[in-house]
Amino acid sequence: MQNNFILSPITISEFTSLIESAVRNAIAGIDPNQEKLLTSEEVQSLLKISHTTLQKWRDNRQIPFTRKGGKIFYRKQEILEVFKTNQLPTNK
Repeated sequence: MQNNFILSPITISEFTSLIESAVRNAIAGIDPNQEKLLTSEEVQSLLKISHTTLQKWRDNRQIPFTRKGGKIFYRKQEILEVFKTNQLPTNK
């Protein structure tokens, strides 16, 4: 399939306006109430645990996590809830 493009020159201010519009539209699609996902490193730091401990808890399904784009993320509120209800062993 052949794509036909028509190129027309635009001014810098028109280009800037297009970029600003695209950014506004992208920001409008972001939910400010959506909780930030934590990385494994952030969870390790928050809980003061090792990579091995976090891996073990994931493997045993003791801690909730999600995968996005091949990376593992955690919701902070879910992690704190697990500890609040004493569902995980403590580090001693």
